[in-house]
Amino acid sequence: MRVTKRRTFRVITIIALIIFIAAGSLAVSDAITEPDAHISPDYPQINIEQILSKKQLTEADYKTLFYQTGLGKPSIDELRKESPESDNTILDFQNNFFKKINYKCEKNSPISKEESVVDEKGNVINGTELAPLHNGYILITKSSHIFGWRNGHAAIIVDAAEGETLESVVLGTNSLVQQTEKWKNYPNFMLFRIKDTSEEMMNEISQSALTNLNDIPYDFTVGVLSQKYQSAGEIKGTQCSHLVWEAFRLFGFDLDSDSGMIVTPKDIANSPLLEVVQVYGVNPADIWP
Repeated sequence: MRVTKRRTFRVITIIALIIFIAAGSLAVSDAITEPDAHISPDYPQINIEQILSKKQLTEADYKTLFYQTGLGKPSIDELRKESPESDNTILDFQNNFFKKINYKCEKNSPISKEESVVDEKGNVINGTELAPLHNGYILITKSSHIFGWRNGHAAIIVDAAEGETLESVVLGTNSLVQQTEKWKNYPNFMLFRIKDTSEEMMNEISQSALTNLNDIPYDFTVGVLSQKYQSAGEIKGTQCSHLVWEAFRLFGFDLDSDSGMIVTPKDIANSPLLEVVQVYGVNPADIWP
């Protein structure tokens, strides 16, 4: 009887120790991960008004503006072309790019967490504005993480006029249409577009995504326990980055930069087929190392 009690006590002690170590490891991994939620520039904010006063910008000018505002050449050109108040708008992007922020981290599923920008009272607020959006643009954030791994999140814009994305959000929920507005709440995000692709093609890709990738069950094992490559109309499961990758693969664009079994938001962010439209809360020199 005593031997049985001792064994039971040892088993309980070992289980408790394992749980304690696991919880401690998760706490440490989260603590290590958190500082990467928002990377502020480690260089000074400068006066860019002289650059903005030019009629023609050089590549050096575009680079300076990118490092000062987070806006890539496509968005700088579009803002300068469409708005007489573009200088003030670009200066607002610059101020937001350098502004210090607060953020909180909360669970968004039983196994994952994500960060949001907050005010001094803890209310979720916008960190910055989004650059001009178009159908087929890709949004990516590092703000989602699992046990210290920044798996990130990705979406494709399917109706820029209405501010709508298509996303595979979380385990247990089918892919669905979401609002671009929520992306302003992340302490970091990246906005991309396919290089040298017409507006007509981008519209076609986004509409195809709505047709073939909406209301698809979430499957985080896609590429491992299920097929990565699936035919249009026969897609049985997806996850956020797989959805974006699949939307473009159906038109001959393979955005998986490492061609692995699974595709991640980081794989897409590093695709040589994409050009940067905007970044926020990441290092412009190395967006996702």
